[in-house]
Amino acid sequence: MSTVSNESSPNPVDREKLQQLFAHGNKQMSIASFDYANEMFLQCVLGDPGNPIYLKSFLANLKKKYGEKKKKGFFSVIKGSKKTILSKKSDQVFKSAVESLKSDPWNVDALLSAGGACEELGHHDVAIEYYKAAVESEPFNLEANRICGAALREIADYDGALACVHRILKAKPGDQDAEKLRNDLTVEKTIHKGKYATGDSAQVRNAQNQPELSETEDVMGRPLTYLEQVEKRIKKNPNDIANYLELAQHFYQQADYEKSEQYYLQAVPLSNDSPDIAERLLDAQKQKLHAKVLALKEEFEKTRKESTKTEFYKTKEEYDAKNLELARHRIQYHPNHAGYHFEYGVLLQQRKQIKEAIAEFQQAKAEITRKGECLLALGQCFQMIKQNKLAMTHYQEAVGALSDGEPKKKALYLAAKLAFELEDYEKSEEYGLQLAAIDFSYKDLGELLDKVAQKRHN
Repeated sequence: MSTVSNESSPNPVDREKLQQLFAHGNKQMSIASFDYANEMFLQCVLGDPGNPIYLKSFLANLKKKYGEKKKKGFFSVIKGSKKTILSKKSDQVFKSAVESLKSDPWNVDALLSAGGACEELGHHDVAIEYYKAAVESEPFNLEANRICGAALREIADYDGALACVHRILKAKPGDQDAEKLRNDLTVEKTIHKGKYATGDSAQVRNAQNQPELSETEDVMGRPLTYLEQVEKRIKKNPNDIANYLELAQHFYQQADYEKSEQYYLQAVPLSNDSPDIAERLLDAQKQKLHAKVLALKEEFEKTRKESTKTEFYKTKEEYDAKNLELARHRIQYHPNHAGYHFEYGVLLQQRKQIKEAIAEFQQAKAEITRKGECLLALGQCFQMIKQNKLAMTHYQEAVGALSDGEPKKKALYLAAKLAFELEDYEKSEEYGLQLAAIDFSYKDLGELLDKVAQKRHN
């Protein structure tokens, strides 16, 4: 691999900005707002090409957006042979390749070109991630396996390199180069294990033409994992908040919320109690409690132990409280975010704090995309405090604002039910028939329409 020094890594200030974008991107991906999330992740990948977490989330979001692999990818941005591509500057090649992935995250040519550019920029571990993604996209692509296998060989991942060679031989049986490489790798793997077993790490490094020490290996010459590299940076500079945030987000992505919480707890004081980092800490704590609630529920269903049931309810209370704390924090520091006001309103409504919930829904409905949901929620709130005329008005507006789907069916049903209670049988029938045209089996709709018909004929 290239030994070009890494000049494309962001400084601590820029890295913190990228982490904020990354956090927002994850929030948007979690609510299936894939286009918005892509804007965030794209900036992260271009801003810090050496961060494998950014890359993985960027590709994961795109794959969720498109749903399935396209039958045939094409390289619309970078064209021509490898010689043509390599004649460009590495940063230009990288940017073009990543831009191409926006429309096709399975594009093997783009993945390989991005990986090659990363090697030139000194981001060897991320280059391998691109190569692995290319192989995952087309497992028997000869070029992808050769490039990925060579890269894995250089970091002494002989099992991974051999897997690439085996795929080549499956796609092209009898390939002499591949068979020779398989034999070479088998020997190197044996020698590598033997050298480490005898403690002769210097011989291994010299045989591989690697420096005595680097940021990516330990004192014995063993290649460090990604996590070990970040931990090494933390020991070297314990006041660099970016490293704590990087690991916190890494473990969050892995659903290891306890470890994520630990690193966020270390990051908060270094950030001078930044509201954004405090929000991420609260979110990790909330997710940790939620995971525990689910685990306790599953355990109780299996064992039926009273102690497990007690712990479940206790943890559920803690989860609800943390959820509310996070929601309050978000509307305090993001006062114009309609989505956060809606989420907070739902939590208040669940806790029977209806007047407070109404205030949140009224603020959230200013955003056009939330209007229908907010009108429906407001109708329910007004009905809960016996303001039935106000409730009816909001149900009617919700029916007009919502597109087809579960919320629209719910609004029609509640409007039909409330109109019946208000003895407006014509309106009740009107909304009931609209719902019947969409889903006649919805709840007790058939029974309701029968009642309406009886009242109208009496």
